[in-house]
Amino acid sequence: MSTHPLRRLHAHAGLVILNGGLLLLAGLFLAVFPFVSALAMIAATGVYLVAAGAVSLFAALRSMGDGRSSVLAFVGPVLAMLIGVVFWLAPAEGLETVMGVAGALTLVAGVLQVAAGLGLSGRPHWGLLLLNGLFTLAAGACIMVAPGIAAMVFCVFFGVQLIFHGAHLLRLGLRMRRIGS
Repeated sequence: MSTHPLRRLHAHAGLVILNGGLLLLAGLFLAVFPFVSALAMIAATGVYLVAAGAVSLFAALRSMGDGRSSVLAFVGPVLAMLIGVVFWLAPAEGLETVMGVAGALTLVAGVLQVAAGLGLSGRPHWGLLLLNGLFTLAAGACIMVAPGIAAMVFCVFFGVQLIFHGAHLLRLGLRMRRIGS
């Protein structure tokens, strides 16, 4: 009876190894070609938004016959499709837009963290919150000033993370294969 879980480990080892290998390759691609990776991600997101918008628009059109439709049911899918087309056909501009929004949100988060840190003045760890807010403000400013560099840095960091995670899964899958045999 106790060998049954071991056989299952052995049976799933191949999937874990495949997953690790794919993550490792994706991480290498991200780290070596960060700008191309970022553009590919934006273009793929554009294709997804066009497809998801089309499906949602179709669902909104079908619901018209039931008398449950509203103008808002059509606005979201149409906007998603328009944004998707821009991302798909002009990924560099889409990437710049995404990074601009990320920079703005990071600036807002930094302002809120600084305000919270100052509001908690004198309480335990308020200085850490204030310092974190200042770093977040600086990161937001960097993203706003140089969105292309920020995107590349993000891709390289994320690529390195995928490399480590993929290598870990490869090691785990190989150990699973040994345990189950």
